[in-house]
Amino acid sequence: KTMRMLLVSPPPPNHMHRITTPLDPTKKFSFVHIAKCAGATWIRLLHTVLELNTCPEKEQGAEHSLFYQKKKHPRCKDADYTLISLRSPRHHVWSQFIMCKYSPWGVNVTRDSDFPRSGNEYKDDEVDFDSWLGHFVSMGNKTNNDLNCYHPLNMQTRALTSREHKPFRPYFRGGGAELNPNMTLAMNTYTALDFVALVEFVHESQCMLYYRLGNKAPPVALSYLSQSCDCEKQQGYLQKSSSRNGTVHVQHHNMGKRTNLRDLPPASLSKVANFISADSVIYLNALKHFMDEMAWLESDNALGRRVVCDDVLKKWEPELSYLDGGRFNVSQLYRNAVLKNEAVDPFLPSPSEAQQQWKSGRQRD
Repeated sequence: KTMRMLLVSPPPPNHMHRITTPLDPTKKFSFVHIAKCAGATWIRLLHTVLELNTCPEKEQGAEHSLFYQKKKHPRCKDADYTLISLRSPRHHVWSQFIMCKYSPWGVNVTRDSDFPRSGNEYKDDEVDFDSWLGHFVSMGNKTNNDLNCYHPLNMQTRALTSREHKPFRPYFRGGGAELNPNMTLAMNTYTALDFVALVEFVHESQCMLYYRLGNKAPPVALSYLSQSCDCEKQQGYLQKSSSRNGTVHVQHHNMGKRTNLRDLPPASLSKVANFISADSVIYLNALKHFMDEMAWLESDNALGRRVVCDDVLKKWEPELSYLDGGRFNVSQLYRNAVLKNEAVDPFLPSPSEAQQQWKSGRQRD
């Protein structure tokens, strides 16, 4: 059985406000935490490292829908900016599985379920992953048994479209409305976000965020932007990973990690595809927009130097090639974005007076 979903084609989005609008570091930031999308890392970065007024402040805890956090959350609804982090859907599903299988939290919540655990070896993970996916495929449109952990069906789209308090498990157990995601709503919600990070390009996302914070950014952000956001000199700086230089990575466990997922058994990858059709639409658009934004950041209108480095593109090129029906090339996407930005009539208008002031405020001796 496969899960059938109505995917409504979204209208052409307008995401350029994420380039043309600075972020005031004195205002309040709301981060929408989607499980297994580097949310804990970003919350620690925003709240602890940058010391911004951030909601939520805790790295662990309830993960809410964007609607609830923006409209009803008692501490977040008055935020000035809404931020999120998205992830390659295939890698997101694998991360959910190993979190359920290996993390102390996952072991605890699945203890009285039939969650597959045949062993801890490399091949055991492949067998258990396939069994876990098969459990959900066999349920078809029913959602009444998530093995007390994550249900992998389009989790990122659910965060963007659900009006429920906690959309990732409790509500989803009780009904199947979200099996037919409204992609127009999802895309419009995504487009309105003030900042979108990508897990696969977390460093580059930091560079964009720190630039947009302007000359009032915390010193650690300005230092990171100067020392790390440059392909010619970032390597040594990033190797000295610590919160003091703005480099953060929260890890919940160290089991089941893989350098690539494209070598998983084809049958398992085919099952994964059942659960990520909506998320893939959102992520592919986010990735295209992200490269547009990075091309601008690298232009003479902003930093004037390479931030998205060739070794990073080379690393992700084969891993992301499954997108767009297996025809996707992230390196080509980046090159196209750079060419578009350099065109006589680029996608961005000439910098406004506010942008010019913003740029001049960033200039350093």
